[in-house]
Amino acid sequence: MTVTAKNSKGTELFVGTASGVDADSYLDGVAQEQISDVSFPNSASHRFTPGDAKPEADIADRDWWISSDTGKTVAKTFDLDAEPQVLVIAPANSDDSLDGTTVSLQMRVKGVFALSLLGIAGTIILAGFSVFFFMRWWASRIRPPKKDVGPPNGSGPDGGGDGPSGGFGRGGREPATDRTVKGEPGPATQPISTVQPDTAGQAPPRRRDLRNRRSFRAVTASVLGTGLVLSGCANMPIAKPSSPDTTPYERTAVRAGEAGKFMTNYTESLDKTLGDKGSDLDKIQAAPLIDHTRAQIQIADKAKQKLRAPNFTEVVAGSPNFTEYPMWFYAFGTADKKSTDGDKQLTQVMLVTRESASTDPLVRSASYIPTDQMPTLMADDSGAVEKGPEDFSEDLTTASGDVSSFLVDGKAKSGGPEGLKEGGFKGFRDYLGDLRDKDSGFDKVDVDCKPYEDLKFEDMTLSTENGAIGMGEVRCTLTIKAPSDYALDLGDTVEAVKTNDKEGDTIKVDTAHPYVLMKTGDELTAVATDWNVLSSKVE
Repeated sequence: MTVTAKNSKGTELFVGTASGVDADSYLDGVAQEQISDVSFPNSASHRFTPGDAKPEADIADRDWWISSDTGKTVAKTFDLDAEPQVLVIAPANSDDSLDGTTVSLQMRVKGVFALSLLGIAGTIILAGFSVFFFMRWWASRIRPPKKDVGPPNGSGPDGGGDGPSGGFGRGGREPATDRTVKGEPGPATQPISTVQPDTAGQAPPRRRDLRNRRSFRAVTASVLGTGLVLSGCANMPIAKPSSPDTTPYERTAVRAGEAGKFMTNYTESLDKTLGDKGSDLDKIQAAPLIDHTRAQIQIADKAKQKLRAPNFTEVVAGSPNFTEYPMWFYAFGTADKKSTDGDKQLTQVMLVTRESASTDPLVRSASYIPTDQMPTLMADDSGAVEKGPEDFSEDLTTASGDVSSFLVDGKAKSGGPEGLKEGGFKGFRDYLGDLRDKDSGFDKVDVDCKPYEDLKFEDMTLSTENGAIGMGEVRCTLTIKAPSDYALDLGDTVEAVKTNDKEGDTIKVDTAHPYVLMKTGDELTAVATDWNVLSSKVE
């Protein structure tokens, strides 16, 4: 089927196909005409839904369109047995309208023309037979009946015979006739057509039955021919589109094959943002990650360094959320060895959320794990990955407390997750040790840590082949007090993120500690490859 839209006023049109969950979310609250069913050749079910004059975001900029095109005349061709999709026709410029737009539907069905010709030919032939049999039947009704021939030796009332086959009466005389009685001469024999047979003892002729049979044949042929003519005039039995079953929709947060596309687009956008000192960063990131990136941009600028996004050699994405907004998913990208420090190859784990089809996906958290620790995601036939079990969500909440406690005192609790004495956790504890060293000159260094609570990490977990995976974050505040006669110097990193110019002997530093929590069997492991300085201020 081909759907074509033309605008007589020269307005640039947009046509796109999308999964229903995206189209419904994007057009929610927008004035629209919905065509829900089409009965060929000239009937459609449609209704108008009032609302705003235009959507929140530009229609052509959405990344979830399965296909799209623009022009004064736009068309989309699709198979009738394809997966259900929603086709949207709108002005390419949101400030324009659809005035002067005509939408038409055409359907191509193979073999209809040939079948029509065969049907017409068959109808003509059967109609000819019908006329032929009808004319024969009609002619038989007006034809003179044939005379039957009587027995040659039959005896009339005035004649007799000695035997069954006797041709003469008594004495050998010929039987008397009217002509003989009147004394008129005549032939010795009479024309056979004037001899009346004796019907008293014989069955009646069967001409009536023959006529009835001929009449029945003619009427049957006539009815049959007429019926086929009428069927030939009716619509041919052609393939028609079934009523679209558009709910519920099924759509992966990142459809099959699009994980790589998402990661590529995100990396390119991040590289551009980093080069522009953080402009439009809020279009690709949200808290808590955006706090980390902004601080890194400030620190890199202070140190005259250049930041760049990592490159990925392999990407995977998974989510249990298919049919409604808001949605979330995990993206896993194996980083190129040149993109990260150290000898081990690392995989970046990102938690991505999307509030509606009118908004862009936002990366909310990002952290690295060693590639050899990357778990296997178990997806079903539709690409969905089962959500992590409830007990793992509880483990994630408990682990956030364990991480916070370790960052404060450096003691791993019994029964807590493994890995707290490694990586980024250990790096932060070493930094605290340096600040508390006698040679540092500081009088006092205190630390207070607590889990980040503005994002419900425990509600966003995935099952893996042997357990589950999730993310978390802890925020800490360092309070550093120096002697009054000392000049306070904490290095370029802390200086770069200062939020005030106040003079004093106490400085507070806020830090972020993202991590990945994995469960394998009954064992919990927390992995953090680094930590981030967010801000500082002097008191």
